[in-house]
Amino acid sequence: MQEISGKRAFAKTPAPSVSVRTSENGVLYLQSGLELPKVAPSLPHLFDEKAVAYPERIFVRDRYSEDGSWRSITYGEAKRAADGMAQWLIDHGVGFGDSVAFLSKPSIEHAIAAIGIQRSGAAIAPISVAYSLLSSDFGKLKDCMTRAGARFAIVDDASAFQNAMAALSGLGIEFVAVSGKAAGIRTASFADLVGTQPTAAVAERMGQLRPETTARIMYTSGSTGSPKAVPQSQYNLTLTVAQNEAVGLADFGGEGPQILEAMPFSHIMAGNFNFNNVIGAAGTINIDAGKPTPQFFSQTIANLREVSPHYFITVPVGFEMLCDAMEADTALRDSFFKNIRFLGFGGAVLDDRTKDRLLDLSQAARGSEVPILSFYGATEYLFGTLKYWKGGPTDVIGLPLPGANLKLKPEPQGNRFELWIKSGGLMPRSGYLGAPEASAGLFDEEDFYNTGDAVRFSDPARPEDGLVFAGRIADDFKLASGTFVLVKSLREDLLKALSGLVSEVVLCGVNERWIGALLWPRDPADAGSRHLHDEVSARITAFNRSQTGSSRRIGAARIMSAPLSFDENEVTDKGNVSARTVRQRRAEDVRKLFAEEHLDDGLNFLAISQGGN
Repeated sequence: MQEISGKRAFAKTPAPSVSVRTSENGVLYLQSGLELPKVAPSLPHLFDEKAVAYPERIFVRDRYSEDGSWRSITYGEAKRAADGMAQWLIDHGVGFGDSVAFLSKPSIEHAIAAIGIQRSGAAIAPISVAYSLLSSDFGKLKDCMTRAGARFAIVDDASAFQNAMAALSGLGIEFVAVSGKAAGIRTASFADLVGTQPTAAVAERMGQLRPETTARIMYTSGSTGSPKAVPQSQYNLTLTVAQNEAVGLADFGGEGPQILEAMPFSHIMAGNFNFNNVIGAAGTINIDAGKPTPQFFSQTIANLREVSPHYFITVPVGFEMLCDAMEADTALRDSFFKNIRFLGFGGAVLDDRTKDRLLDLSQAARGSEVPILSFYGATEYLFGTLKYWKGGPTDVIGLPLPGANLKLKPEPQGNRFELWIKSGGLMPRSGYLGAPEASAGLFDEEDFYNTGDAVRFSDPARPEDGLVFAGRIADDFKLASGTFVLVKSLREDLLKALSGLVSEVVLCGVNERWIGALLWPRDPADAGSRHLHDEVSARITAFNRSQTGSSRRIGAARIMSAPLSFDENEVTDKGNVSARTVRQRRAEDVRKLFAEEHLDDGLNFLAISQGGN
């Protein structure tokens, strides 16, 4: 174990460890060299263990009181409330094989439901709030409810969710609300659920829970259509706790760790990794209504003045904004780093400048550099790799965790590998609920799951240095010349070249003579601006001069005036853009990128115009 000392010790983590076996056909098999500790039989059992040991310790806090002050619930209080909910559900015929949906944001009530629903033998199905409050046709919401077969849906405010509830009423869904009323819709009171007197039936159901019992139903981001429903077993949930112990991230020196949670419980990082691991360490989840956006990040900063987290995980842009705030306020900096054991990020690469800023701030606050970890996972298999050691480049996504095996199939076009995974955290081979066509072909003959991602070694001569994410295989394409275009790296470099002008890029060019780019301006009002067009043209021309070969040069670009659509699946609830959907939906704009009337000077031309669809 490496120990980083300071005023208070940072995380103790083992050295990176991996075994690599190469088959006769060049396929690589990777397995962690770390030992997996004992895995708890279920999350409710693990919660009860902590509730008995620390009944007065705060489990969850949020600011959803009338005056915005903190509300809180202890482990002992939460257990009693969860028992009441389980009894109410049992009384209403809910049990094994059933699911109950939760449509609202993270809260004390959401946390109680996550434990109480599972105690009844049913699974909780947290559904993105966006599908209820941002959608106009509620298509994704209906699909999520239907695929999970949910019998009940819980909302925090019936008046706010009235339209969504009305859209679901034809499905025979029964509703529970924490507050508010929805006109014409019969709704049970959340207070009545948790206030139900538990009987021996709850303990009986708890005794019937097994590692293979379905505990949660999580949904994919919907980047290729409607979200797919992924069943997750009790073993899936508690495995993450054991894996955290294996890599030294569960030791908080006897304290119950504090975290500030801004991510929704419908995402695996918040709903699985953070939620389960805080329970495993008998810690406290402080719900943060802030987001890493200019409009809402001030709420996160205000909460960080009151909560000194033991670890902090966010997207790279969140760390950029946090650095800005801490560099301007040493009191905030010192409060933030007071208890920190490690920082973590995922979803994109943390740039070196932001990493150096975090390390400098840590050095100033604690006298040593905080470990910065990176996570790689997906709804289907939770966490496949983790960079759990200190140092190294920030594009490394780590190594397989104990209990997870990787299969790397070499690609013919270079040093990349197709990534396949087999893990105790993997969804069943039966696949997605209610989607047999989408589930076909996901597994190979050795029960490895096809992630659809590509990876490479950070250093091919040193596998222990970890893997690097190398893009989504389905996003890459070939030009008519047979030249292979690696979309991820090109898109990232082009966004950097157009920084300040463009917020999103979708690359096109399957079987075409050059690469085309659909561009969305940072300020939508500038879509028709001649100045923007000229500046984009100049920057892309300069970008092309610095590139070698047609696989890296942009032949045509088109500035889009119509925003990306959430309801049309161009944007997922996580904010990710589905390039495949965009290309299909905006086929006419794509066609114009390669039309003869736009030709100018061959491959080095730029045909910049305004797109309307």
